[in-house]
Amino acid sequence: MSEQESSGVHRRSVLLSAGAAAGALGLGGGNVLQSLGEDTAESAVVEDLFDQTEVLNTACAPNCRGKCPLNVHVRDGQVKFVEPQMTDDEQYRRGCVLGQSHVQRVYSPKRLKYPMVRSDWSPGEPNPEGRGEDATFEQVSWDEALDYVADKMSRVREEYGPESVFFHTGSGDNGMGTTFFGRLASMFGGTQQGWSIDSNVGMGFRRVTGHGYFLPPTNESEDWVNANTIIVWGSDLFKSQFQNDASKVLDAMENGAKLVVVDPVYTTTAAKADLWLPIKPGKDTHLALAMIHEVLAEGIYDQEFLRERSTAGALVREDTEEMLRMSDITGDDDDRVVGIHAETGEPIPLEPDTHAEVELFGRYDIGGISTTTGLTLLEEHVQDYSPEAVADVADLDAEDIRTSARWLATRGPGGIASSYALGRYKYGHVFGQSYAILLALTGDYGRSGTIHAQHPLGASLNSGGYGSPEGAEGAQSLRMHEEPAALENGDPWPIKAIYGMESNMLVNQFPDRQRWQELLKNVDMFAMADIHNTPTVQHADIILPAAHWFEREDITDAWGSHPHISHRTKAHEPLWVARDDYFIIADLAEKLGYDDLFLDDKREELRKIAANDDRIDFDELREKGNVRVDVDVIKYTDPFPTDTGRIELYDEDQPVEDEGTVLDLPRPIEDRTADDHELAEDYPLMFMQKHSKWRIHSQWADNAMVRQINPEPTLDIHPSDATARGIDDGDYVRVYNDRGEVVVRAQYNEGFQPGLINIDQGWWTEDYIHGNLQDLTHMDVNDLAPTFAFYDVRAEVEPAPADIDTSMYTDPGTDDWLDGYPNRGDN
Repeated sequence: MSEQESSGVHRRSVLLSAGAAAGALGLGGGNVLQSLGEDTAESAVVEDLFDQTEVLNTACAPNCRGKCPLNVHVRDGQVKFVEPQMTDDEQYRRGCVLGQSHVQRVYSPKRLKYPMVRSDWSPGEPNPEGRGEDATFEQVSWDEALDYVADKMSRVREEYGPESVFFHTGSGDNGMGTTFFGRLASMFGGTQQGWSIDSNVGMGFRRVTGHGYFLPPTNESEDWVNANTIIVWGSDLFKSQFQNDASKVLDAMENGAKLVVVDPVYTTTAAKADLWLPIKPGKDTHLALAMIHEVLAEGIYDQEFLRERSTAGALVREDTEEMLRMSDITGDDDDRVVGIHAETGEPIPLEPDTHAEVELFGRYDIGGISTTTGLTLLEEHVQDYSPEAVADVADLDAEDIRTSARWLATRGPGGIASSYALGRYKYGHVFGQSYAILLALTGDYGRSGTIHAQHPLGASLNSGGYGSPEGAEGAQSLRMHEEPAALENGDPWPIKAIYGMESNMLVNQFPDRQRWQELLKNVDMFAMADIHNTPTVQHADIILPAAHWFEREDITDAWGSHPHISHRTKAHEPLWVARDDYFIIADLAEKLGYDDLFLDDKREELRKIAANDDRIDFDELREKGNVRVDVDVIKYTDPFPTDTGRIELYDEDQPVEDEGTVLDLPRPIEDRTADDHELAEDYPLMFMQKHSKWRIHSQWADNAMVRQINPEPTLDIHPSDATARGIDDGDYVRVYNDRGEVVVRAQYNEGFQPGLINIDQGWWTEDYIHGNLQDLTHMDVNDLAPTFAFYDVRAEVEPAPADIDTSMYTDPGTDDWLDGYPNRGDN
């Protein structure tokens, strides 16, 4: 290890000494605001000020539903002001307080400044026990740091195979960083990360329609104004997605649309609804089945749609429980499914997207084969889920259930804006299957005004074959829930080195946090590139300081948001010795022997990637800042990518979940939300972790301006649950279960129903008085759509121990660090 500038820096950092750092950087704001506010200021002074300011285009692109193009005002080489950028479509000019507070992120004293190597780590003696918040680090040069990384990656490849090097990424930025990273991983032959978060509901939807992975595709939000009924299910989009999606829902409401909100919490969105259904946690599939029951019982289904685009009239054999094929009748290889013609009574094949005048209900004998229509099977299946029966189970009003179903079915186009929240229950995919069927009954596919998810697909850049360069080994993939076995048991192969970027998952966002810390002890090298000193960075062996988004040129797309591709113009060089991820990856590639994998000129590399997408011209993109690309505003206009080319109400594959439930039709399955769950007596409260409008996952958790508004983690608890436990509003409490504990301040909140508690997710470990909310969560996943179940958690609450040290929040002197920021972080 080099002795160059070795300082043995202690790495457990808190938001202290920021004033000195901010002052040294000359943060602007105070003098500007003062000069603009003086009565004696002349217009010439103002004009001169702005004449000296350069306005650059960029984009904010964390994992949120905004992906907003921004203008950055730069004066004297510093970012002074951020505002929404005008797109070529006025309706997408949006921004939020987080995007406009980037100046606090760029100049944060918690930026990673220099490459660092853990003092007690070496390639031959990794000493994994030394990792953690109390580790000390030595500053090294970039060349030394990347030599360490390359050397260890090469050693691991030689001893275990290239797949034992894990290229870990998260969702921290929607620029090209992970695209470059994937190119290197493919050339090296390493393992890349697949997803086990939020991929539950979409997979259930896919069983019916052939579409969906995370959430299913939905019409672009600009079309939502044409919806007449919008059911926002499990999403607080007026709080967390107000940039684009929420504005379009409000436009629809102004045009007369009805808004229904299904949520156990009285959210900002619920407060604006025409009808709020405060469902009991985990009962969403019950409710969807009750709505299907109502639509069928009232005969308000869309017969024409069902005959043209679904298997409602397809016959299902009683003997094999598979759909009847023409081959079963003719003996040839005709695989088309069969229905009964409503006039002739003869069996006819059902073609994709072709109207067939078939019977929707009934039982029929076809050449000695007993059959039943798919819609009849569904109708019989939902008989046990009447609105009255489900109202009792889900703690709802039966007439409210009927009203919701009737509005959806009879008021014209509409839909269900489902959220990822439903997928954070272990068996959330069954809800996806259920509401896909419900929307088929109401005919809400393939027309203007239909909605299928809480956000649209937006625009994704087509990078062509860039990620698979000629001669590449090709990368392997492990989904998140598969990684523990690889780390612990070498199944299907061992993971011995990790290089991570754009992620705070491993030690802060993944469930069962303490287990991940133990698993990382099986790794010989853990390197992290990041902008800030996150909890995950604090467990690395090698720290690589990455440039902020404003310090690098880049391209961002708008997956999950709006139909634009954006360009980022570099506002200034990276501070300290931070580096653009591109150059970190390119230099590492060269040290690994891939001399020609990346160009020396990043702009030309970006141009090369952009050339794969014929919808954009790179030079035009640079000039304009953002370019709208062609996307299908209305989805589901083509035949469905299922075996039949139709929406399949009945699943003849008979998928079976891990506890034995057959899902040919949706059947409610519950884990910890079940009233009789084995943990219910000891841990009677359901524990969730909502998204906060003050963070994007864990980003902005250390932002000075935001922390003035949202200073500490709190527990939302209904007053009745609190008083029963001797807890006053504002008391510090211990939240615990059989897995772990966390200490936070209690906050009475009557918007949460009794029996339900919440700590907003995304706080860093250092923000808690003790513990971490992810110490209470688990990694149990289902079989059919393995997804981490962050909301399927039980807990109990009690007053915090009397000797617990709360001074980090109760000592009034602890916010002195804000003094160095202009207006104490307000600007």
